[in-house]
Amino acid sequence: MNGGVLMNLKLKRCLEFIAIVIITFIIALSSPLNPFMNNAFTAVQNEILDIARSVRDGYLAYVEVDGHYGPVVYEFYGLGFLPTATHIVQFIMECVIVFATVLFAYKTAKLYTSEIFALITAAILTIFGWGALTHAGAEELMFFIMVLTGYHISRQLKSGYLSHHTYLLTIDLGLVLFLQPGYVWFWVALIIFFAIKFKLDGIDKKKYRSFYVSILEGLLTVGVPMGIYLWYFKNGAAFLQQVVVYNMKNIGTFAEGLKIICGSPWLIMVVFLLIAMLVKAFAGENIADLCCWLGIIIVGIIVIALQGENLSSYLELSKALYVVPLASLFSLLDKPFGLKIEERYDK
Repeated sequence: MNGGVLMNLKLKRCLEFIAIVIITFIIALSSPLNPFMNNAFTAVQNEILDIARSVRDGYLAYVEVDGHYGPVVYEFYGLGFLPTATHIVQFIMECVIVFATVLFAYKTAKLYTSEIFALITAAILTIFGWGALTHAGAEELMFFIMVLTGYHISRQLKSGYLSHHTYLLTIDLGLVLFLQPGYVWFWVALIIFFAIKFKLDGIDKKKYRSFYVSILEGLLTVGVPMGIYLWYFKNGAAFLQQVVVYNMKNIGTFAEGLKIICGSPWLIMVVFLLIAMLVKAFAGENIADLCCWLGIIIVGIIVIALQGENLSSYLELSKALYVVPLASLFSLLDKPFGLKIEERYDK
């Protein structure tokens, strides 16, 4: 790679970074944790912050303090209380999460469309409606994990089996289990889907064994430290009862949840995906990965619709699944605008 090409690549990466920082800044304006804005906390957020403060002060979650979210939530916000009693550190932590969310939404979109449309995709799906996440409970962290999962899915749909992405996908599953267990069935379905897909793809036995080893490694990576945490603080039984059992028993009415999701204008993204699939199919392009994404979106919507209370913040989670549909629609404009996909799938 000559000096000119390297310089252009560095400039491009710098501009991408700046664009993602700008999107992150816009999103951060809606956050109640923002010390420069007069944003009031919701009742759910006040409850989470009170429990996080109590955990920091030495009280045992689920034993001495009630709570129905996993320890990932309370420890995340509790860490923010360690340096100061204000919310400035928590706001910085939130900005890091938001930045990573936008970054991986962009990286996923860039697998399907040009860089400029990938940035537009990431901006549309993160900026609009983000206030429903920053004013919610654990959904902001859930949205990040779902976007991250979308990247792991897309990379393996594009490139085939990649052990590190299977490992990271399983870590996502473990984090969700200790965050908000009601959603874990989406990740269980994904693991089963890839197990079947890779078998049908005919990958060699060594790689197929590696697939299951990667799953085991991912589960251990999350399960061991969380198991030690629950054992050390002797609140494992209480966690199972107040978080896992509680969330599984409080699965909402499917019809009501589906009504909220299907009544949202964001559902048009599924139509966008169908349009992109039809156009690409008539053009003779391979749309197998988009067909897989259609099925994944349907499963994701079902799992989200089943969550208890059917809050508007749950609806926002479905937008994490719409990165590929919107990017695929934009990809139809790449050629007319003289743009192209520059992401290499084998990297």
